[in-house]
Amino acid sequence: MNAHTVTLANVLTIQKLSKKFGERFAVNQASWSAQSGQIICLLGHSGCGKTTMLRLIAGLETPTEGSIQLERKVLWDPYQQVQAEERNIGFVFQDYALFPHLSVLENVMFGLKKIPKHERQSIAENALKHVSMSHHIHSYPHTLSGGEQQRVALARALAPKPHVLLMDEPFSNLDHRLRDQIRQSTIEILKQTSTTTIIVTHDPEEALQIADQIILMHQGKIIQSGTPKQLYFQPKTLFAARYFSDLNEIKTQIQDQQLHTIFGNIAIPKHLTSNNEIRCYFRPHQLRVNRIKTENSLAAKIISSNFLGYSQLLKLKIEAEDKVLIAYVEYSQHYDQADTVYLSLDLSQCFFYEANDSIETHQSST
Repeated sequence: MNAHTVTLANVLTIQKLSKKFGERFAVNQASWSAQSGQIICLLGHSGCGKTTMLRLIAGLETPTEGSIQLERKVLWDPYQQVQAEERNIGFVFQDYALFPHLSVLENVMFGLKKIPKHERQSIAENALKHVSMSHHIHSYPHTLSGGEQQRVALARALAPKPHVLLMDEPFSNLDHRLRDQIRQSTIEILKQTSTTTIIVTHDPEEALQIADQIILMHQGKIIQSGTPKQLYFQPKTLFAARYFSDLNEIKTQIQDQQLHTIFGNIAIPKHLTSNNEIRCYFRPHQLRVNRIKTENSLAAKIISSNFLGYSQLLKLKIEAEDKVLIAYVEYSQHYDQADTVYLSLDLSQCFFYEANDSIETHQSST
């Protein structure tokens, strides 16, 4: 190992964790880890098991099998269990769970019961200062905006200096205009305090923006985990590719160890070893739209054009094929309905999956 290489220790380690409700697995054989100071996003549709995973880590639910380890301490396995209040794990709930009859300062102090009484107020005041809420210490939750309540909940969770902070859809209740701003300030606070944080979200854009590592789940199983760039550019399954954007799809034909498409040919990717039908998928922004015909470009008619502010969404029909594709182009480019344009595509950046690909079929993309 290089002498200058820094190895971050795993703060949280999940091994083959499962939780069954009746005959249904809410979490099914999940294994992953979080390193010190990382922000991990548990991502997936409603009911995929991500909130159950959070509750298992917090100690609010009991696993069926597996293990949860915090640094070198086992929090849960079949032989030993640590109660929720003994885990030193912070939790910010979706509704923030502030006590309406307590002031902002009292809400933050509430989570400091194990700290000597004479120290609680100064620790709480410092936590509120960190989230820029010092001027509201005597206010009550009902007088605060959603964003201010979220910051108080964050201060209360951070004040005891937890080993790990858990956040369940913490930004979903916020006004859309303020969400980006509050989310960014929250992430800055978490990075400044080097807090290892697990955030549940269903929003792929949010996960891409804030996560060091994304864990994509479906029906209790982990479909893929990795950095935001890995999940976006190298999705292992069609499900993973589709989660992050709309996809265009075109057919291919296998001939002479190559895949033939309407946009040209490419060598068969090494991960595709069967003789099943293979299809090519690509994101709308990957489709290049030009007014001038170039090599391997295809003529297409614009069916519709929708202005999105920062871009235009074009729906296009390829003239030589009964095929409709969508593309994003810069807002400054002016395209009208029925205009003829020419489409080209870099096949090396596309995703290739078997036609019967399912979320359980873990295949690599190019």
